Amino acid sequence: MSLIVSIIAKRDVEVDTEDLEARVPEPHNNLFGFESYRYSFWGNNAVKELGCELIYSLKETNVYVFDEEIEKLQREFHIILGNLDFLILRTTFDKEFIEFAAGNALEMIKIALREKDKVGIALW
Repeated sequence: MSLIVSIIAKRDVEVDTEDLEARVPEPHNNLFGFESYRYSFWGNNAVKELGCELIYSLKETNVYVFDEEIEKLQREFHIILGNLDFLILRTTFDKEFIEFAAGNALEMIKIALREKDKVGIALW
């Protein structure tokens, strides 16, 4: 199984999330790593040490963010990208994976922010 990042509709809101996700520019997509990365990377203590609480919580549960939490999640991914050397040193993951997965999430987040009255982001 794989982890993905998705745009999800708020409860009781009619919106075509597939259409929104189709707006993600190439080469980005919804891939977020293998299921095991939930623990080995996103749930790694190094991510927690950087203060990325939402991302780190993927270790225990799927993450669903709405409203202002979308911007918090966006900030956390920028923290991840700003600390590549630290994460590479503390985990077994390479720069390419981290940049690609975080980039996929950031592209979804950009779209969700334009429609944040209707949608949120899921990491699952």
